[in-house]
Amino acid sequence: MMNFFGKYKFCFFNRNGGVSSKEFKSLNCSISSSDSKENVKKNLNIAKENFKSKEILLMNQIHSNKIYFFKKADKTINADGIISRNPNIALGVLTADCAPIIILGKKNFGIIHAGWRGAFSGIIENSVNQFTRQGDSIDSLNFFVGPHLKKKSFEVKKDFLTIMKRYEICPKKFLEEKNNKIFFDFSELIKSKFKKLGVENFHISNEDTFSNPKKFFSYRYYCKKGIKNCGRQISLVGIKDN
Repeated sequence: MMNFFGKYKFCFFNRNGGVSSKEFKSLNCSISSSDSKENVKKNLNIAKENFKSKEILLMNQIHSNKIYFFKKADKTINADGIISRNPNIALGVLTADCAPIIILGKKNFGIIHAGWRGAFSGIIENSVNQFTRQGDSIDSLNFFVGPHLKKKSFEVKKDFLTIMKRYEICPKKFLEEKNNKIFFDFSELIKSKFKKLGVENFHISNEDTFSNPKKFFSYRYYCKKGIKNCGRQISLVGIKDN
């Protein structure tokens, strides 16, 4: 569903409404997947229809904390967050359990691909810093977090605690042990980072990608089912057309 906020519009697409088949059914937008390149291009065009004449700008996502400020297309963007004020483009990320995060400011708009690695290493903090460097104040920013892996589906191993401590993240705040299994509350981590940064305007989706396999691509669901090739759904944000 298309969302409108001020001068912006954005959408967290699900896996439906495209042309791909089998494990990629149907709106797979990942060029790097083993899906037919022709089908992926058609799917990207289907998503693009909602943004009319805008060009879709995607990154080479690397599970990092790198944020890129876009002025003009001059190279491959190796990052997991991108910010711009260009009215002629729509910024996009591809996800299949990670959290797509859209950020809207008065001067700039942006989008983040936030996995736990990126979140641990500061991609949310780096995005806020980039927005303020580009002239937006923290209190003017609005964050919208799309569907992602929720606590009930985010089982982790004991070594995850060691990783959390390495990043000075308190395991007790975000982990729950149940039936001899450990579950990570990714949504709560994102929320805590917003609050620590002084961000007051945010909305976090309640939808879980893993438990809704007919609606969303979920890498973890595919792995548990022994399916090798997982597609990616796209999220897009841009300035509304006049």
